[in-house]
Amino acid sequence: MLYISTEYFYPFSDAGGPIRSIENILQYFTKGSNICILTSSSDYNNKPLPIGYIANNIVTDKVTGHKIAYVSKYLSGLFFSFKSLKHNDIVYINGLFKPSLNLIPILISNKLIICPRGMLQNNLLNQKSVIKHLYLSLLKFIFLFKNVQWHATTKQEVLEIIEVFGKQKNIKVISNIPVKPFAVYKNYVKQPQSLSLVYYGLIVENKGLLTLIQTLKTLNYPVLLDIYGSVKDQAYWKLCLQEINDNDSLSTFNYKGHANPADSQTILASYDALVLLTKGENFGHSIYEALSVGTPVIISDKTPWVFEESATPAGWFVNYANNKFDIDKLKQVLEALYNMDNNTYSLCSANAHKYAVDFYNAHDFKAQYTALFNSFN
Repeated sequence: MLYISTEYFYPFSDAGGPIRSIENILQYFTKGSNICILTSSSDYNNKPLPIGYIANNIVTDKVTGHKIAYVSKYLSGLFFSFKSLKHNDIVYINGLFKPSLNLIPILISNKLIICPRGMLQNNLLNQKSVIKHLYLSLLKFIFLFKNVQWHATTKQEVLEIIEVFGKQKNIKVISNIPVKPFAVYKNYVKQPQSLSLVYYGLIVENKGLLTLIQTLKTLNYPVLLDIYGSVKDQAYWKLCLQEINDNDSLSTFNYKGHANPADSQTILASYDALVLLTKGENFGHSIYEALSVGTPVIISDKTPWVFEESATPAGWFVNYANNKFDIDKLKQVLEALYNMDNNTYSLCSANAHKYAVDFYNAHDFKAQYTALFNSFN
């Protein structure tokens, strides 16, 4: 049996990229196959499972068609994991910092596939760093006695794994699986002297929403920003709301709440650009999904995405260094987009779509992930 341990999963859909990553993996494997998802029985706000879902029990989900075990965070959940897993089961750990979910599988199984999913980035490790580093030290000791296959989703993540856990001989680099791009890029008319932007992602300090709002309030022309995403950091969102509510600028801000991931591409297709000033992104599903429908992106330089400089690029970078974004560059890009006519914008849109299609076609995801899950055969 292959167990995939992931912090949150269906029916919870508002925890961001990790859910999307596993959903996109499962589409390549037959429903009812020898795979079971181990996941939390509550979401990150401690909201419990809906009626009809049972914790600490393996069921075949009617929607996804796969076996799912919702593990409670209490002692009963640890006992359930201990009872369910066997020494020879393969366990794929999607992310690292959920001891109540991951620790028992890591202790029991001798066949571990570990995917950090960007959680070893320095800016994330510095949050609650003492606790995290103690936990990582424990894992490092346990892994000495296990068969461990590492799954890095980027070349940068290979370096992060080595920096934290030391030189590892078994590291495979396989990209996250994105959604399938639209067949053609969006049929969209961009008006000059107009700019509609979208923020699409969890609302946490790491993704730079506050900086974006503050910057838009300084502009001398009108900009619309619609914000989609679940609030994971309430204190940070309070700061964002203070800026939004104390707004005498020409810019308009609308909070749209959490969107169904199935609607993400349609939503992203209706804006001039996606803006995500992330301080570190392992993949960035919303970035790819914007590109996949022909919506250009404005992102930081702390993601895996690299665009060629041109007059009609698929996206623009805003550098992040010394805890600061290059606000002058951000304003420059925004002004250019605001004044951009439809002919130029259509070329940007076409290049964004082509970028996504080329990325998707460059990978044989099914073969790569099948080989990864068969690492111990």
